Amino acid sequence: MHAKKEKIRVEIYTTSHRIVADLHIFAGARLTDIMQSRETSSFFALTDVEVYDLASGRELFRTDFVDVNRSHIVMLRPLEVPASRPREGLQPQF
Repeated sequence: MHAKKEKIRVEIYTTSHRIVADLHIFAGARLTDIMQSRETSSFFALTDVEVYDLASGRELFRTDFVDVNRSHIVMLRPLEVPASRPREGLQPQF
């Protein structure tokens, strides 16, 4: 069985890095649901990843895939809304 997913371009801050990447979530799920879910694994799979040094802003590397431990996430915000969701009424999710 294959669950329908959508990807959201997100910006993630850890204590030492800023990460811009695609986060794949179940269709219809909200970022707050994913962050608060006890059923979500402790790692978030990210694709099309750019990693920057938080202090200098310098790009460290780009890669196709990286797993980020959710306990290291300080802040996460969407950079764009999936086409399947309307922009109207969108509330900040952090």
